Amino acid sequence: MVQSTVPQGGMMMYEISTRPWMYNLSVTYNKPINSIADIPFQEFQKIKDMGFDMIWMMGVWELGEYGINYDQTNGPLLQHYAQVLPGYTQADIIGSPYAVTNYSVNPQVGLEQDLVNLRKQLNAIGLLLMLDFVPNHTAVDCPWTSSDIDYYIRAPEGTPTPYDNNTYLPNGIAYGSAGWGGSWFDTAQLNYWNPVLIKQRIQQLLTVASFADGIRCDMAYLLLNSLFGSNWQSQLSSWGFQQPEQEFWEIAIQIVKESYPNVIFLAEVYHPYEENLQQVGFDYTYDKMLHDILNGGDMNAVRAWISGHSKQFTTHSAHFIANHDEPRGASFFGSWWRSNAAALITYTLPGLRFFWWGDFEGYSNQLDVHLRREESEPAIGDAMAFYNTFTSIVSDPVFKFGEFTYLNCTNDQESWNLVAYKWTYQNEKRLCVLNFSDQQGTGTIILDDAEPANGNDTIPVTDLLSGTTYYRSSEQMRTSGLYVVINSWYGQIFKY
Repeated sequence: MVQSTVPQGGMMMYEISTRPWMYNLSVTYNKPINSIADIPFQEFQKIKDMGFDMIWMMGVWELGEYGINYDQTNGPLLQHYAQVLPGYTQADIIGSPYAVTNYSVNPQVGLEQDLVNLRKQLNAIGLLLMLDFVPNHTAVDCPWTSSDIDYYIRAPEGTPTPYDNNTYLPNGIAYGSAGWGGSWFDTAQLNYWNPVLIKQRIQQLLTVASFADGIRCDMAYLLLNSLFGSNWQSQLSSWGFQQPEQEFWEIAIQIVKESYPNVIFLAEVYHPYEENLQQVGFDYTYDKMLHDILNGGDMNAVRAWISGHSKQFTTHSAHFIANHDEPRGASFFGSWWRSNAAALITYTLPGLRFFWWGDFEGYSNQLDVHLRREESEPAIGDAMAFYNTFTSIVSDPVFKFGEFTYLNCTNDQESWNLVAYKWTYQNEKRLCVLNFSDQQGTGTIILDDAEPANGNDTIPVTDLLSGTTYYRSSEQMRTSGLYVVINSWYGQIFKY
């Protein structure tokens, strides 16, 4: 397996839905933004200035007519749009970016050279560029559906026509599917037990890698041989396909990293397949478990998740409050301040700190993946102020390159709602004590690395969130511990 080159502490990534962002900017600047080349570069500089290492420009690849037509005419989808965007127009429906016909740049996003130029500009200010790869399926009107039908899962040989239209296209190719939850009717399901298809897909991955510093792989776990076999066994065996000896990702990631050794692979994956994908070479895997555990509100479960996973696993996990597939944080967690409290835990852990466009503003309204805008709402000033402070804290080198240590917080009656850990890097130390509950928490934390400053036992202990500095005995911090009082739905991040 290829060794990952990601930092031992973590990275910060900002996801943007490219075409909706361009539409939004055209409204903001009151001028057409018809290409990524038209985006004022100060917009990217703002992202860099908040401490980000990488930007994921979601949805830059070519789409077909079939998908957009489906998205503009399907009854249940139209009802859904009316719920999330009352008063939507036909022009607001731009088509799912996950029904890809080809890995060339969508003309609505710009030209190939525009993408090449943007990456150079981003790299010059220290930002990496992540782009999508959609492994499980293609658009229904991908040229392969006519030219190379064996690249796809097909109805078992001899199945009488017409085929079941919940599962198959009229030509017998299966719609894309996760094996549960129904079909994605704008997509066609690829056959990863076909060795010729595997070679073609690796070529396409190399194409994406030539444009990008990182690749986010949609529903990556569906390609695992065991899962793929159980989802499509009858179709595969009927046409004589046999399980490959190696996992697709193991082969593909190794080949891509031979040409592009520093490219970062991020897997969209759900429990229990995260570790499987880390083992086949992914640098980062989605961590939806923590996201859902936090929403459950059981701090014992939160502490168990953090303390119970290996540092290796956590460091290679991508932690998020929201993303384009999930409800907004303020909606999911019940309010913007509860979402911020979840952020305090989520983004101070090792791994990929994965932020989504609109998090900072405290938005509640969902941006549907088929639409160019969400229902308008005012940004919340306090949420923006929080993120301005918070991103400056977690972008510090101590959180990127440092050593993470889980800590116990004692005082059983009053510390049940607290979680604590520290980061150390060179001479820098940070203590995070976080409260994800509706009650104040108090506790004591022993800090065995608290040291006198210039021979003085009393040292400054500064809460970086509030800017307040306390003075405490370093000996007491080492022996009996630092006593903390943490307000509900909040936390303190101490420099000491």
